[in-house]
Order: sequence, then structure tokens, then C-alpha cells
Amino acid sequence: MRTSVTRRPGRRGAAAIVLAATAVLTAAGTGSASAGTDAIAGGRFRLPAGAPTPGRDFRIGSAYRVTAGTQTYACTANPDGTGTWAAKSTPEASLLRYGRPATTIHHYAGPRWQSDVDHSTILGAVDQTVPKDGTIAWLLLHVAAHENTTPGELDPVRFISRVNTTGGVGPVGPCTPGSDAPRSVAYTADYVFWVPCRL
Repeated sequence: MRTSVTRRPGRRGAAAIVLAATAVLTAAGTGSASAGTDAIAGGRFRLPAGAPTPGRDFRIGSAYRVTAGTQTYACTANPDGTGTWAAKSTPEASLLRYGRPATTIHHYAGPRWQSDVDHSTILGAVDQTVPKDGTIAWLLLHVAAHENTTPGELDPVRFISRVNTTGGVGPVGPCTPGSDAPRSVAYTADYVFWVPCRL
């Protein structure tokens, strides 16, 4: 891993250190980071071992943590008229960037991520699922579409990893379609935004 360090003079002559994640993960073609592989984004985030990644042609552009979020599950009707809670959920979350600049992202149905800075928006599609006991799975998603009409901060992003999840597990058992309202379950996670190495 290679991490570049840039020093900038502060207002009073102090040096401000900015860590840029220029590391290339030498993960196998399966898209999973090997055990013990770490990458740094924003100086504070560390990619956990076993995280799904897009491989060696991509590097971490930024990483964000969920500051407030839910996964919402709907009661779906079966052909026989009974109901079950949907396995898939709809996210609604606020994300805060690790390090600087301290930008925020709105994560919502699609799944989509929209920058609060310039409203650039990406739509994701799941490529890989890593089940985790007691919490929602870790994921690797590719960017299926960039939905903004003008350039923005999310334009370079090609993949997203969801890691370090807690909570978010949906209800189980039968439900009554039309009577049981959707249920929202609190969760936390880190989202890693991957960009091409040669960008």
C-alpha cells in the first residue's frame, strides 16, 4: 500500500497533513480483500479484512459513515393471500465523510447516493453479498448509472462497498398485507467509494 502525505502551511505556520488514499488493493480476482489488507481513506478509515472490493484496478476515493440510518421492510403478498416480510429493504440514511472535507451524502431508495454538496447522484446494483451474523450483509455494488446532469463529486465513483454493518435486520414471520405497515430498523455502516486507479 502506498499513502501519499501532502503538507500545507496553516494560517499560523503550522503544517496541516492531508492523507490521500492512493493505495491499490492487490486483491484477488474474486473481488475480496485478503486477510490483513488495509487501506486508509481520509486518515481515519481502515478497510476491514474480508471486505468485498472491486480489485486491483481501483482505489479508495473516499469513505463515509452512517450517522443516522434505517432499513425499511415492507409486508409483501404471497400468491395464496398470506404475507411475508420482504427480504430486500429500502435504505434511508445520512452519511458523513471520514477526514476532510467533511461532506455529507444522502443514501436512499434505489439504492442511490446523492452528494449534499452538488447533488451528483449514483445508482448502485449489487455484485457481491457477504453475509454477517446478527446484522445486514456487507456488499459490493457497481455504479449502474450516474443520474446528475452536471459534473459532481460522485462522477468518478465506479463501485461502492458497504462494510462494518450493525443492525438493520428485518422482521421475520408472517404479516398481513395492507394491514401491517412497513417497519424501519436502525442500522449503521461504512460506505467505501472506489474510483479507477488511473483517474
